[in-house]
Formats: sequence, C-alpha cells, structure tokens
Amino acid sequence: MAERVILADCCEDWIIEWGAFYPQGAAFACPECATAWTKTQAQGYRRADGREFKRAARGSGGASFPYLAAADGHEPNVDRCCAKILLGHGERMADGEFTCPVCSTRWRKRTERLHGMRVPVFAKDGLAEALAIQPGRWRPFLVSLLEWSPPRE
Repeated sequence: MAERVILADCCEDWIIEWGAFYPQGAAFACPECATAWTKTQAQGYRRADGREFKRAARGSGGASFPYLAAADGHEPNVDRCCAKILLGHGERMADGEFTCPVCSTRWRKRTERLHGMRVPVFAKDGLAEALAIQPGRWRPFLVSLLEWSPPRE
C-alpha cells in the first residue's frame, strides 16, 4: 500500500475556512496544534515538514465539499467528508451500514467493549484496521482500534 499523508482535522478546517485570506508567501500556524504552514499559491499550502496540499472540492449536482488534497497524490485513509461525519455524528448513529453522501464510501458501524466502555467502531473496505473516536484535548479524532485509549478525566 502507498504511504498515506496524515493531515490534522484542525489544520484542514483552519485552511479551508481562512486560508484564502492569507497572501501568497505568508507563513501562519494552526491555532489548535501550532503546526506551521506557508501559503505557496492561490490554492496551495506547504506544511512545515515540506508536504504540499491544495484546496479541492468534490461533489456533483451543484453541491460541493471542500477539502485539502495531497499535492503528491498520497491521500489520507479517511476523506475529510467521512471524518467530519464520523466525528460529528458517529457516536449517535445506529450500528449497521451507512454511506457517505459526498464520496459514497460505504461504512459499517458496530459497538465494542474496550477497557470496560462501549466504543463505536467504524470499518470500510480497504482499511486495514477499524477506527474509533479518540477524545482529544481540543477535539476528538480518529485512531485505529488498537491505538484507542479511555478518556482521561
């Protein structure tokens, strides 16, 4: 399998909403995780580690969903549209199959017991390991099932 680019949701959300307002060549940082970025062109951005991303959109019938695409073509394991749905609504979804309305990816949700807690688990074809929602300091994020840990509160 090709290497996959990891792009933090906070960075992608910030750039989708505010990136167009930075002038070309401007350096900025994500306000949540402090990752350094540079705007390289009208729709292009370079992360501090040298990875390049460009703003893109997917959709049809007059509807579009913006996201950052990896300039080298190595896309993430979970598209932005799916991640937003899983993180925003996944815990409340019923177990069973559902399809992303943007990219048509078919997901399967089930609930498992991990560390004595009921945890929603999400799987799709082509994904080596199922995902779970990990509570984070500022916002939840998706992790492989083996990497999930109980919230610290």
